[in-house]
Amino acid sequence: MAVAKQNSANVSHRRSGTRRDREKDQRVLRTRARIDAAFVELLHRRPYGDIRIGDITKKAGLGRATFYAHYSDKDDLLRSQFERIVAPMLIAVPDNPSLLDATPFFAHIRSAPQLYRALMGPNGGSAPRVLRDCFEIRARKALSLDQSDNPGLKQFAATRFVASSLVTIVECWLEHGGRETPQQVQALFSKLVSPGLRAYTTVAI
Repeated sequence: MAVAKQNSANVSHRRSGTRRDREKDQRVLRTRARIDAAFVELLHRRPYGDIRIGDITKKAGLGRATFYAHYSDKDDLLRSQFERIVAPMLIAVPDNPSLLDATPFFAHIRSAPQLYRALMGPNGGSAPRVLRDCFEIRARKALSLDQSDNPGLKQFAATRFVASSLVTIVECWLEHGGRETPQQVQALFSKLVSPGLRAYTTVAI
């Protein structure tokens, strides 16, 4: 009987622990959603370089300590949003000369140009560098370089080339008024990077 009671207590304790873990996870998600929403709302009003952590926490109705419990700094918040929202829009297509189909990403930019002007405009601060780093990670995956233990100059140059080309095209597209369709911008991206990536496969370094 005592053993049965102990087993029952253990099961009840595990269930209680699981419920607490779920509630904690939900609190984390709700807090991050508030931070994310505040961040995006601010980006629609001012450039990334002009936004401070205090602006985000005030808009979200949270303390600075709460922000730092989730993100190390503003760039970390931007990286997190990139991974959740933008990265899935950059589709690896190994049989395509450009290796990446960024058409969904370009469509997202066209639907929210002010957001990207805040990130990549003249007062974008560190945002263009952060985005380029994120693009590099995506390009590295498209080039299947994550399996390489010791990538060399050629690999680093190829990923930087693709990422920098993507940033440059977006900046120029926005400066030019964003009139072209996402398909046209993808065609330009492909035409620009394809020769370089063809050379990448033939250069022995």
